Amino acid sequence: MDEERVVMIANAIGSAVLELKFSGERIAEYTLSEKLEEMRLSETNVIGKGVYRDAAELVRTGRLPVT
Repeated sequence: MDEERVVMIANAIGSAVLELKFSGERIAEYTLSEKLEEMRLSETNVIGKGVYRDAAELVRTGRLPVT
């Protein structure tokens, strides 16, 4: 996995954490994964959708999907 994609995934997770924090929601594996999936659905860019999908997978399993 290239460094740029890893940075995008880290940014996606950070954005999701901040959104949960500022909305007063509990930050847990489940809520973080759900927020990332919600962000994926609202994303219009194909690459962005993949980043959110991979970020959600990382949160759920602790592993990045092999691409």
